[in-house]
Amino acid sequence: MAIPKKESSLLLATACAIVAGGCSVSAISPETEETPAPASWARGGTPGDIGQNWLHTFSDPQLETLVSESAENNYVLKQERERLYSAEQAVRLSRSNRYPALDVSLGGARRSTESSAGVSESFDIGVDGRWNVDIWRQLSKQQQATELALAAQRARLQSVERDIAATTAQQYFDVIEARQLLEVASRRLSNANESRDIVASGYRQGLNDALDLYLARNQVERERANFASQEQALLEAVADLQLSLARYPDGNMPIESKLPVLVDALPTGLPSELLTRRPDVQEAWLNLLATDAELAAAHKARFPSLSIVGSSSRTTDAFSELLDGGVSAWSLAFSLTQPLFDAGRLAALEEQAAARVRIAEQQYLDLVYRAFADVENSISRTASLEQRYDALLEAEKNSRAALELALEQYQRGLVPYTTVLESQRQAFDAEATVVQLTNQRLQNRIGLHLALGGEFVTAN
Repeated sequence: MAIPKKESSLLLATACAIVAGGCSVSAISPETEETPAPASWARGGTPGDIGQNWLHTFSDPQLETLVSESAENNYVLKQERERLYSAEQAVRLSRSNRYPALDVSLGGARRSTESSAGVSESFDIGVDGRWNVDIWRQLSKQQQATELALAAQRARLQSVERDIAATTAQQYFDVIEARQLLEVASRRLSNANESRDIVASGYRQGLNDALDLYLARNQVERERANFASQEQALLEAVADLQLSLARYPDGNMPIESKLPVLVDALPTGLPSELLTRRPDVQEAWLNLLATDAELAAAHKARFPSLSIVGSSSRTTDAFSELLDGGVSAWSLAFSLTQPLFDAGRLAALEEQAAARVRIAEQQYLDLVYRAFADVENSISRTASLEQRYDALLEAEKNSRAALELALEQYQRGLVPYTTVLESQRQAFDAEATVVQLTNQRLQNRIGLHLALGGEFVTAN
């Protein structure tokens, strides 16, 4: 399954085509001063166009396959597709209101009375029609509202598809992180066992005291507990990924990849491009246009309405003659109805519609600024994580060297065993932190892609 690359511009073009010729009562639009876009990102950013397939940048075929599976099977996405189908039917319903309705009736009866010598039969067929003439374009406005709602649902589906793809990728890297941390925990436990054996051997030889032995044994038990905790973390991470894939969450899934290390910077484009690239922003804008159309329809509902009603019928004594001959009776009538007094009901409905427009305006503006904030924060977080990652890499090297030196000096009786324990803790903590920061950088990269409205293509 692939998400169309030009879906964003098509959605906006559709919206413009729908509202052309109609009256829009909204006070804002994507180009007005109320939604200003800065010339550049305040917290930096990298020049260049947004990539069309961010998923491919991780160079992981298994990841692309899993994202494709989630796009096909995820239950949330299936719900959104059904909502899209429902919105399509709503458009069909609104269109049908603008056309005449015709009904055909067929009936028959048998009668017997005391005065008659036998049983009489009669059959009739009739055609009835009714047409509500859209003289004030009220029905067309209602149709316009449903068409805009349909376009908004398409944008929502696209937004949810990207969210699910991003969530699946993030969960995939969470699983890899949990597995690598489990490997670190396993090495910590193995190292603690080796240290305990060394201390126990020295204790039996009278080289170490009982305190060192108790500390070594305590360290082993702590690492056993840490290993068990990390096993559970891996199990739950796999189960979360399986839920996104619509699989049974048994926590058993073979993933052997390593966390990729980001090297290249992500182009962030221009802030002005964000409003047309993010489908959730497009959805909010289309919903605003739909409420505009609903307000127009509510206003026109206070005008006179014109209905034309017609009918024709034929009645015979024999069913075989029902379709022979012409119409035996017909009628044609019209009615013009003007609301006169309704205790303010129609006026209140119009005011409610106007309030919904104002709410939709504020929702749109709020989402626009939140979209800008998402990008700004992700850009800032990218620089911070990179600095922390470089510092922790150096700390990991130093802690490994310190651990080797501490073990050597302890065996020579130069430092107490607590120094060894502290060196072990720092070394393995640094290794685990590097793994966690590697994943955090990946998570932030995915979040930045999503915030920028980056597209993706799943494996077929």
